[in-house]
Amino acid sequence: MRGWPAARSWVEAAEDAVKRLRHAPVDMRYFAADDRPPADLCVSLVTDCDLYVGIIGTRYGSPVRDDPARSYTELEFDTASELRKRRLVFLIDETAATAAVAAGDAGAAAASPANDPWAARQATFRQRVLDSGLTANFVATPEALETGIVHAVAQLMLADAQRAAPAAASAPAVPAPARVPRQLPPEAAAFVDRVHHFQRLSALLAAPDERRAFIGVVSGPAGVGKTSFAVHVAHGVRGRFPDGQLYVDLRGYSPQPPLPPEEALDGFVRALGADPAQVPADVGGLGELYRSLLDGRHVLVILDNALSAEQVRPLLPPPGSAVIVTSRGPLSGLVVQDGAMRLALEPLEPLHAEALLRALTTAGLGPGEPEPAAKDDVDPVARLARQCGYLPLALRIAAEQAALSGLSLAELVDELASEHGRLDALTGVDDDPNSEVRTVFSWSYRNLSEPLRRAFRLLALHPGGELPTAAAAAVLGVPIGAAGRALDSLVAFNVLERPGRGRYRFHDLVREYAAERLIADEPADERGNALDRELDWYLHAADAADRILAPLRRHVEPGDALEGVPTVAFAGHDAALAWCDAERHNLAAMTELAAATGRPMAAWKLALAPVTFFKLRHHHADWLAASEVAVAATRAAGDPSAEAWALTNVGGACLQLGHLDRAWDVYQESLTGARRTGDRVGEAMTLANLGELAQALARFDQALDYGGQARNLWRALGDRRRDEAFALQDAIAPAYRARGQFDQALRAYGEAYELCRGTDLQGEGLILRDLGRTRQLMGDPAGASADYEHALTVHRTSGDRVGEATTLRALATARAALDDQVGAQSALLQALAILIEQDRAEAADEVRAALRAMGLDPGTA
Repeated sequence: MRGWPAARSWVEAAEDAVKRLRHAPVDMRYFAADDRPPADLCVSLVTDCDLYVGIIGTRYGSPVRDDPARSYTELEFDTASELRKRRLVFLIDETAATAAVAAGDAGAAAASPANDPWAARQATFRQRVLDSGLTANFVATPEALETGIVHAVAQLMLADAQRAAPAAASAPAVPAPARVPRQLPPEAAAFVDRVHHFQRLSALLAAPDERRAFIGVVSGPAGVGKTSFAVHVAHGVRGRFPDGQLYVDLRGYSPQPPLPPEEALDGFVRALGADPAQVPADVGGLGELYRSLLDGRHVLVILDNALSAEQVRPLLPPPGSAVIVTSRGPLSGLVVQDGAMRLALEPLEPLHAEALLRALTTAGLGPGEPEPAAKDDVDPVARLARQCGYLPLALRIAAEQAALSGLSLAELVDELASEHGRLDALTGVDDDPNSEVRTVFSWSYRNLSEPLRRAFRLLALHPGGELPTAAAAAVLGVPIGAAGRALDSLVAFNVLERPGRGRYRFHDLVREYAAERLIADEPADERGNALDRELDWYLHAADAADRILAPLRRHVEPGDALEGVPTVAFAGHDAALAWCDAERHNLAAMTELAAATGRPMAAWKLALAPVTFFKLRHHHADWLAASEVAVAATRAAGDPSAEAWALTNVGGACLQLGHLDRAWDVYQESLTGARRTGDRVGEAMTLANLGELAQALARFDQALDYGGQARNLWRALGDRRRDEAFALQDAIAPAYRARGQFDQALRAYGEAYELCRGTDLQGEGLILRDLGRTRQLMGDPAGASADYEHALTVHRTSGDRVGEATTLRALATARAALDDQVGAQSALLQALAILIEQDRAEAADEVRAALRAMGLDPGTA
């Protein structure tokens, strides 16, 4: 399948699907280091797997060494068939290659059957697969392949569980396995082993100590290869940590603020399977949950780019696991107080640096072609390594520049020598060891075209980590296609990294250089305009996402987009939510940058735009931090109405975090501000929020009072039926239900439903579910079931898959109360299939536990 024009390979798509299903993909690279012949390894791996997924393209695979009449793909398929393994087959649609050839895509043309001498043999194999009786799924893109595998495996799991239901009634419950995170970044190409350090650290990691966690600190200057070394070691020993590997960039030396320990812990506990709704907000509670989830497990934790021991300590795992920390600093506190072992990396030894350069540049020479000598007949590889300060990062950049420019290494050495004095003046320190590295960076910069130089320096404005293509287009003020081409060119010149499809980032040392060039070469007004465009793009994108996630909530008004800012549109709810997930940290960084650079209106609008996302994902600490920035920004902007709105959001975040007293005070302040400015919409919102909070504080009379005031005000404001329904649903009806006044609760929910019907299908479904829960509390499981069934119809009409799964779980409890065990199990199995499809792992685990409690083992997929 080499040569298909896809940003993500078919194999990567298949592995992503398997990981989404919480299975472990089997590494089928037969030519990796292994003592067994590749064919034997192939047969062994297929024998040990539970499910064979065949991805069969139009190109013939590598022939088996001792059996050239068939490929390794055929050997896999034949072995799986002989062993009667469960098989799923996906055939890559040949028309995709044909269309690409017609469009003039040279890469696809090379991959097409017409240019493959083995095409006839592959066509025969594909026909044999079609004749095997298996259902063949045709796919045209890696994305379609991932979706197809997820759906097919989910259906197999569902069918297995349903078949097992009668026999499983008496089977003992088996605890659900914990999620196994696999977060290691890929290894760097052409890694030159630091043999002594590698062997020492690997040996210490070989046997996890059941009494204490091993702590290894890898320190050294920027660009010395700390991250590459730590990741290289981690990949080498990952087999000794079968319960997973965790990775986080702590941003200790980064344009962004250092990552707070609680944010790193939040990511870790979610990766380990914690229910987002149950994740604490404080570092103490998160640390306790983190250590509890790791108790008894062997997990390797990589804490990259740490600033201090204080940042690291809350992230240390319990005994049995191990941690590798990288930092520019020595982290002496961890060594002295926590018993860490430190390895200090220095620039490579000259011979190792030269070996790395040769490995990176030899491929660019013709067969037998010697590298010409420099003017003084000194080995140009040795000279170039010295000019790069023997730092791996600079060596890689220099090698890439030589490959792309067509210059020999000797010519490159001479070019670098001519630049040396100018950059010494830039640093102002004659013996600065980084001056040589800056020489390499300056050579790369000088050899870019002027549009690429402009792009290189302007991208340093971005305060976050990864940057999406559309945001870069806004920074540069060019169309998205032109921005993508510029970004890919910068990647090709090795001054920018591409960690994922459509996402880019600087190495921190390169970014520092780009920032220097930004100040030196870009006029101040151009810098300001570029930042305004990026802020404007993020504001419009966040607002567009919010309008899809919650169409009827109060939204910020971003105004018309600035010239040069790409338009933003999302295909639907899932796309909007995925964008918010990807841009979560960038949104925070851009909000803070707007406030810090005297752009208060952009700051408060950008802070409040993603509120729905914060609620959906339970990122309540993010919600509070953003809302507090919004309060300060609205005050700086002199906008008391917006200030009251921002205060309402501070109160909402405090309510979710359990800070109920502060929430009450902030809501009261917001209410006063809304009334003072005549913001009746803001007043009604805050009254409804106070009603919800009063209900949470068991102040049911106040809940009914505030909810009633909100409802009356919404009525007075005109056609605000959905907002009136919210007041009934969130404050009035639950207060009645909590007081045991079920008839009044039913009436209130009924009124909310009538107000909501026809205006908000998602809200309709939620109210119907609340009606069902109320009837269930009244001892009417049959009536509750009817409400749940009605809610399911609405969920399915609106496409609210997660709401459908939640209601199915509620329906299962009602059916169980009616002694309908089969119906309850069926509802839970349907919910489980949806939750797997939607990547809701924590909720899926809860459903698995419920099924096991009913004597049914749903498996571990």
